Amino acid sequence: MPIPRHYAVPDYELKYPAVNSERERSRYSAVFQDQYSEFMELHRDVAAAQAKLKQLQILLNSLPPPHSQKEALVTGRVWREFKKKQMDPSFLDKQARCQYLKGKLRHLKTQIQKFDDQEGSEGSVYF
Repeated sequence: MPIPRHYAVPDYELKYPAVNSERERSRYSAVFQDQYSEFMELHRDVAAAQAKLKQLQILLNSLPPPHSQKEALVTGRVWREFKKKQMDPSFLDKQARCQYLKGKLRHLKTQIQKFDDQEGSEGSVYF
């Protein structure tokens, strides 16, 4: 018998239900505009860090096998530092916040678009 999976509902889905008025639409749009710039900044930072880590990983993987115990020690230290950077709490927090904001912005945009579709409105999240 399969075990039922429980999925946590993100807080923004509960906080921002369907839009029912122009006033709510304006509020949702303001939240979107306010947090979009934070998302873009985080996204740039995270993408740049991921690209650097990827380049370093490719470089480390392309190194020839160590020829001495000293080279092996240095290589091992560099790999440990690489893994440490990948698991850096600050980097992981930025990644998580970026994913959270991406989901929240997508949710807000969807709620606004549904309202606009129902109202036949010409409004846009990107004014």
